[in-house]
Amino acid sequence: MKRLITIVTGLILISYILIAGYRFTPPFFKHSFAGRVTNKVNGILGFGILFDKLKSLTGTSASYRFYQDGKWEEKKLLLEPLFNDYRATGNLTSLKHCRLDSHLVAGIHKIAKRNGIEKMKQSKVYNEFIDHLIYSHNKNIRPDSLEVFYYIKNYDADTMHLALNFKVKP
Repeated sequence: MKRLITIVTGLILISYILIAGYRFTPPFFKHSFAGRVTNKVNGILGFGILFDKLKSLTGTSASYRFYQDGKWEEKKLLLEPLFNDYRATGNLTSLKHCRLDSHLVAGIHKIAKRNGIEKMKQSKVYNEFIDHLIYSHNKNIRPDSLEVFYYIKNYDADTMHLALNFKVKP
C-alpha cells in the first residue's frame, strides 16, 4: 500500500512539474498538438491559476438590488461582505456561504457567456442562484423584481468591466 501511495504521489509531482514547465515553453509549442493536450490536462488538474498570470490577476465581484415597495433598493455587494466577515471573525460559515455564492454566480455567468441570457434563465443553476439569493439575502421575501450585476476585475490594470447584468421578476 505504501508503495502504491509513493508511486501515485510521484506521478502527481512529475505531472505537476511538467505542467509548470509548460508555462515557460515558446509560443509555437503551445499551438502544436502536444501543447493543446498539455493545456487541456492543465485545465483538468486545476493548475491554471497557479501558473497563469492573466487568471491570477483577475477577480470577480457581484452585486444585486431588489425592487420592493415601489422603489429600487441600493446595490448590495454579494461576495465581499461575507469574505470580510470571515477575515474579521474567522467564521467558517461566512466563508462557505461566500464560496457558494461565488460558485452559483460564476455558473450562471458561464452559461450566459456560452448560450445567452435566455438559455441561462432556463438553467437549473440560475434557478438555484435566484432561490438562494432570495432566501439568504432577502430573508425569504420575494421581491417584485431583482437585478444582478457581475463584474470581472483586472488587478494588473486596475480596471473592472460589467460581464453580466440582468433583471428578473422572481
